[in-house]
Amino acid sequence: MTTIYLINNSLTMNNLAFPDKESLEQKREKRILSILGEEESRRLVQNKDLQKVQYIYSSSYVMSIGTAKYLAQDLELDINIRLELGERLLGHLGDKKIRMITEIQENDFDYKLPGGESLNEVKNRMGRFINQILENHTDKTIALFTHNVAITCLLSKWCTKGFNLDNRLILNYGEEAIIDGAWDGINIIELVFDGKDLVSIKRKK
Repeated sequence: MTTIYLINNSLTMNNLAFPDKESLEQKREKRILSILGEEESRRLVQNKDLQKVQYIYSSSYVMSIGTAKYLAQDLELDINIRLELGERLLGHLGDKKIRMITEIQENDFDYKLPGGESLNEVKNRMGRFINQILENHTDKTIALFTHNVAITCLLSKWCTKGFNLDNRLILNYGEEAIIDGAWDGINIIELVFDGKDLVSIKRKK
């Protein structure tokens, strides 16, 4: 069996004032963890499941690398940076708000802004990377440090979709709610595969 842990950390600094010349994507990629985000990342080394990890991959975003670094140091593993694990590219917002675009995209996985990605494109990108992991690390335990939208898109391959009262996307696997529309702090989702066949999805945190 191959076990993959999808990990994201939403505890970032919100009081950063970037130069106007920085693009939205550059600003998002450079966002650092808050003090609480650092503390929660440090606690990952106490997670018994993650002590079994043999390979660590992270998106190129500072927040993801910052979340992975404590576990990598504790396990004496390299952090392999992969662009495929990056967050959804929003594209040119114009006068639109990110929350508005997110709601539209959750209802229409093919919708995208100029220069951005649709959720289906993110799902396919993440799915291709998972297939690479399953080919290269059979019967191993792997941690992928990525982002909430990227995780949601990937899980939509196997989960049933629904919406809560706030019109936010919910994903269910069997009887369990894996994504409930809210992302707080660090989230850990476990995927178990037999070869390339998915066996289970569990939300561990």
